[in-house]
Amino acid sequence: MSQKLKSFGVKIASCSSHLPDGVMTNQDIIDEYSLRLKDEWVKLNIGIEQRHWCKNGEKASDLGAKALEKALNGNDDIDALIVSTVSQDVMTPATACIIQSLVTPGKLYPAFDITAACGGFVFAIDQARRMIQTGMKRVACVATETRSYYLRKKDRRTVMLFGDGAGAVTLVPCSKDEIGIFYSKTISDGRFWNSIVVPGAGSEAMSKTGEASTHIEMRDAAGIFESAIKEMSNLINDALNETGLSKEDIGTFIFHQASRNIVKAAADNLDLAEDQYVINFDQVGNMTSASVAVLLDECVKSKKIIKGQNVCIIATGGGFSAGVILLRWEE
Repeated sequence: MSQKLKSFGVKIASCSSHLPDGVMTNQDIIDEYSLRLKDEWVKLNIGIEQRHWCKNGEKASDLGAKALEKALNGNDDIDALIVSTVSQDVMTPATACIIQSLVTPGKLYPAFDITAACGGFVFAIDQARRMIQTGMKRVACVATETRSYYLRKKDRRTVMLFGDGAGAVTLVPCSKDEIGIFYSKTISDGRFWNSIVVPGAGSEAMSKTGEASTHIEMRDAAGIFESAIKEMSNLINDALNETGLSKEDIGTFIFHQASRNIVKAAADNLDLAEDQYVINFDQVGNMTSASVAVLLDECVKSKKIIKGQNVCIIATGGGFSAGVILLRWEE
């Protein structure tokens, strides 16, 4: 490590996750929707065995509320709530307000949504650390997604890829001698907004047909694959250069789980050792912004991430939007 890390004075104090009870294997989907696919082909070529899908009318707010309750651990004294989602309960108001009503009814603090596709949770953490730096004492970030509701179940390009889930963290000021978050960068490049789209009830769709289209449309799958690998690698290399660290100084890389192939290609491009990153895509699929939130919690719970370890959280997604955070795990 070539230089002293310059702390933002903000740390992640707790993390949690929640997955819906409904589990769908590849064969379950093939059988239920009469798809011309083979389970073994899906495992080999897509790299997934199962994913969690909501049942019984569960909404993004339900998953997010359960993740937030775990992260708060009985202490509901927070100064703000930021929710990352592209699976809003309703177009307006914010899903954050619904989660606020479920978890901390009657408490008065700002609760709002961030929409940055798969990069949303990193955007939320970046915003939250700025709020802590300007005087707030405890800010909660939640990523919650119900992507199964947005799939054309007969679309073999997308139906196997996505899962549902939620994760949450709380951010607080660092204590003496703690480092916490020491690098954070988010970017967007709107030239590529049309690569992956959910038209929904937005004006783009309504102006053309007068009808909502809420299904995920991958309009440039090859471009998504290439840009994800390139931008994750570029963001990580820039972060390491600016902080004076090497990739060996990072104990665990938390990649957005867009697909097994994307994570593996990005890790190979960076020449990472196999024990420096984790892939859980095979068990949960792509949960959009909730992917890094859930994986972070899994790594903490399994002791893959321990106190004093440097961690890199990286996510890219539609927009094109992406972000990276480097931090010293302090809890």
